[in-house]
Amino acid sequence: MINVSSGLSRFSRRRAVFICAAALSISLIAFWLLAWRAANNALQSGRRLVATSSHIPVRTTRLAPANSSFEPVLTAADFRAAVEFQGDVYVCGKSALFRYQGNQANAAWHAGRELPAYPLSTLAVRTGLIRPELWIGTEGAGILIFDGNQYRQLLPEAAPVRKISALLPLRNGRMLVGTPDAGVYISDGNTLRLFHPQFAKTQVTALAGDEDQLWIGTRDSGAWLWRGGEALHVTQELPDAQVLSIAARGDRAWIGTPVGVAEFSGAALQRHLADGLFAQALAEREETLWIGTVDQGLLALPLAAQRPRPQNSARETEAAAITGFADINGALAAITSQQLIEARSKRPLIQASETALSSGHISALHEDSLGRLWIGYFDRGLDVLAPATSTNPHHVENDVLFCINRIRENPSDGAIVVATANGLAFFDRAGTLREVLDATSGLIGSHVTDVLFRDNGDHVRSMVIATSAGLTFLEGGSLRSLYAFQGLVNNHVYTIAELGGTLYAGTLGGVSTLRNGFVQASFTTANSELRQNWMTASAVFENQLYLGTYGSGVVRFDDHGGVTTFRAFADRRVEISANAMLATRRALYAGTAQYGLAILRHGDDRWQFVTDGLPSPNVTAIDEHGGRLYIGTDIGLVSISENSLIP
Repeated sequence: MINVSSGLSRFSRRRAVFICAAALSISLIAFWLLAWRAANNALQSGRRLVATSSHIPVRTTRLAPANSSFEPVLTAADFRAAVEFQGDVYVCGKSALFRYQGNQANAAWHAGRELPAYPLSTLAVRTGLIRPELWIGTEGAGILIFDGNQYRQLLPEAAPVRKISALLPLRNGRMLVGTPDAGVYISDGNTLRLFHPQFAKTQVTALAGDEDQLWIGTRDSGAWLWRGGEALHVTQELPDAQVLSIAARGDRAWIGTPVGVAEFSGAALQRHLADGLFAQALAEREETLWIGTVDQGLLALPLAAQRPRPQNSARETEAAAITGFADINGALAAITSQQLIEARSKRPLIQASETALSSGHISALHEDSLGRLWIGYFDRGLDVLAPATSTNPHHVENDVLFCINRIRENPSDGAIVVATANGLAFFDRAGTLREVLDATSGLIGSHVTDVLFRDNGDHVRSMVIATSAGLTFLEGGSLRSLYAFQGLVNNHVYTIAELGGTLYAGTLGGVSTLRNGFVQASFTTANSELRQNWMTASAVFENQLYLGTYGSGVVRFDDHGGVTTFRAFADRRVEISANAMLATRRALYAGTAQYGLAILRHGDDRWQFVTDGLPSPNVTAIDEHGGRLYIGTDIGLVSISENSLIP
């Protein structure tokens, strides 16, 4: 169904202005002259898309590099968008903007260092100026504008407007700006105005078209066509209400959804295409619709065919998700997380550095006794980085080693165990995968969240394995499990710690204390001073237990249920990331989901928060070895000497 709602244009057509002017009284002549001048300017520069509401308050500042001692540990490519600008190709990943000359990267600007500490989302080139500009959308820092020499930041005061999901340059030199929760805006590079009240709360996923015919894709309510001052809502004509991508050429448009593509001529649906395909990206060239998918790579669909069927275009991309398209040197390029590929010839145009990390979303870290840095990812397996960081990371990824939750080293023999969502993987000291334990081989659950090595005397070590179904104890080659039926407060255990022979299991529903393999007591918000039941992390610092929570920051806890809270977490909701806590001799560190790295120094009860120099305020993993800290975030990894952080 197509719903039509009228929109008011700031300037009427020139002919209408003359007709209205003839009927005006002398007292309105001044107004007529202003309207005529505005209409004349509009005709000279083309039909304009303009806002009908007041300006959105913004701050415009020049960017300066962060004064920080944090150093990137390589950089993840995570390519998302690409454009040609000033003769070079600029490619943005979540954590960095790269400049390529030919197929060689000759510059990079990192989130948290040269750029604000937020993920980069999209790119566009603003033309119609004496000197074109490169616009970079971010997921929290507004818009970054690069003239080839300097960056300036267009930062809206309203936080929802700082998240940018789409940019569309217009012929008149303005830029349309889409946000995921706060609607569509228009900018001249210095100001930002709501495009139209009709779209004030639109959840924008895509923008396509031009001044004459604008398409707006939304997260869950179909698409809008803005044409001739009218907004037409397209819903039931689409295969799905979630719009992932839009391609437009003249009066024609193709709208991609998770279950296929709809083709339109103007506002009229022509046909459905590519049924069942997750159309994450679209581009149309010479009557071929190119479809970028998540799991089937790049597909070509000939539009002139009576019954078009998608065809595999490039064998190299069959397993690679396509994140977008770009025009590079006159050719259409498909963008994957690691490269840009010319669509027709299948030729790689740009390849990420071999020393790049496999992903930016770090979920676990451990530097082992041999100096190797093990890096676990939320959804890309493992990278193992040799002590000489200039060497290429060794990547391991399979059906088990995919979603990594925790990495631990056996103090007895240097073996590495990796907790994943699909089991517990055992690597020998040489780094070779030897065994996987899961529910079929004796664990109470395959989703392993944490691992703890315990010394039971005479150097006999056992393991406690936390899972989403309870605890499993591994000792002497035998397995024994414990869950809620035996008194555990909740089956979903996120974190485990030991202090003074007592084992603490932090779960989704509170904390249980265990001795000799049996539950002694359990504590929740109902019978203790805990403000949250969901425990996410734990650490022993200065011979006391600290628990990270999902919502109330970090608390100090004793085995009698006594809880000490801290002022730093009292007045705001602070979520501690899963297993993102670490104690050293100098300090206790906690990774927060929104406030960066929280630090409690030795002998102090005041928490401090550090964000400057981090790629993102969402800290997801922490490790320390030899006086050097490694800080993982949702978009990248940095390191710092602990002496620099805490003199």
